[in-house]
Amino acid sequence: MRRAALIALLALAASACTIDVNIGISLNRTDTGTVSVEVAADEEFHDLFALTGREFEDLIASRAAEVGLAFEVESGPITRYSTETRVVSYDTVEGILEGLAPGIGSVTITRTERDLEIDGQLNPLTRLDDLFPYFENEDPAQFADDVSVAVTVAMPGEVAASTATSRQDGQLTWIIPFSDSDTRLLARSVLEKESPRIPWTSLIVGGTILAAVVFLVAIRSRLTETETVSPMRATGPSSRPTTPEDQAVAPTSTPPEDQPVAPTEDPGGS
Repeated sequence: MRRAALIALLALAASACTIDVNIGISLNRTDTGTVSVEVAADEEFHDLFALTGREFEDLIASRAAEVGLAFEVESGPITRYSTETRVVSYDTVEGILEGLAPGIGSVTITRTERDLEIDGQLNPLTRLDDLFPYFENEDPAQFADDVSVAVTVAMPGEVAASTATSRQDGQLTWIIPFSDSDTRLLARSVLEKESPRIPWTSLIVGGTILAAVVFLVAIRSRLTETETVSPMRATGPSSRPTTPEDQAVAPTSTPPEDQPVAPTEDPGGS
């Protein structure tokens, strides 16, 4: 079996077959997160891996089962194995990452009120228990172009420090070399205080009620004013108070030409 494995690896190094492994980690503020894994391998890789005495699909399935996952298989020229967890606790995320590749190192996720940190020590694939016997006494560099392993982390807040290979669209990416070297997976972000959520529904209802109250008060005020003015207008124009000027001379009921004239005496005594 060892001889067949070495032959397979030598053939892999000399061929153009490829295998890509992508691990996605998404962390939330609520001490929860998700993990997604996608492995893509071409037909030639599957044929070569079979020379080791194992089927690659069986290896993938057994590894996933140990951490409570199940891969969906999409067959084709490039066969894809994919899985994604539901939202789980930080402890579960750590367990999945360590369980997918035993010996990969420890991964810890910690959160405080001010920051969030993920820290892990990732070993190269050549050190994994399942693969180490196949690479013993071989130069791992010859497989670097055939195997690609990437870990992507998305986390809230502003990233203050990281050892990521690249950063794009708020995601940090580490490329794990297929060689005899460790990779530090470290990322720390400063959490922004969440702004209070505005209860728009309550504001709309409250605003509507307030507008209705103001409208009713205005109508009530208008009705009160109308009731106060109405009695004064009921007597008509004659109800206007008489001014002192109007009261100075009382009007006579008989015109001057109709009033009697007193007789005059004759100065001569006649």
